[in-house]
Amino acid sequence: MPLHTNPNPKTDEKLTNTSMDIGLAFMVALVIAAVLGISANQFLGGYNDLLEWLGSQDFKDTLFYPMLVFIVLDLLLIAFAVTVLYKYFNLYMTPVIAPPKPPEIHVVSPDSEVVANWERIRELANSSNPSDWNMSILRADAILDDMLQHKGYQGETMADRLKILDPATLPSLDRVWSAHRLRNTIAHDPTTEHTKEIIINALRAYQDALRELGVMN
Repeated sequence: MPLHTNPNPKTDEKLTNTSMDIGLAFMVALVIAAVLGISANQFLGGYNDLLEWLGSQDFKDTLFYPMLVFIVLDLLLIAFAVTVLYKYFNLYMTPVIAPPKPPEIHVVSPDSEVVANWERIRELANSSNPSDWNMSILRADAILDDMLQHKGYQGETMADRLKILDPATLPSLDRVWSAHRLRNTIAHDPTTEHTKEIIINALRAYQDALRELGVMN
């Protein structure tokens, strides 16, 4: 059974283009060879003329300008070398100035902060003004709340933090609850006067709690 082949127009077109490219390249090669042959003859002729001219010239006057050019180039090279050396010495021989030290940050420990604030609470408690007594309770409660947060006890309010405390960890927990309720009473009605004994008992509860947390000696 005879096989029928379908001619591919694209394949024929590629073969035609390739043949044309080969023919064109061959023609260009012939032209270049001819030009190079002519150029070579001209170059050799010019070279012979140059040799004849050199043999008939006095080189003292002829070499003056090339020597002048080389002298200028030498001066420029020396100037460049001096500039490089100057920058090198400025860069590497200049004493290095150490950067200023950052200011030291002294962190106040919780113990020192508690002691400093508790002294002020003592002064308020020993005052003859009942409003100062109330202020001492508010401050003592705030200090204990800060220390509870510092110890990692979570909660939105101090009452929330007290609820998760273990009485084994804080034996004064019941007394602290009483002192905290006194604090809430004072916060809602700061004009109410309380006896000195109630104030002192509440402050002792806060003080014992701070000692039990290890932030007060």
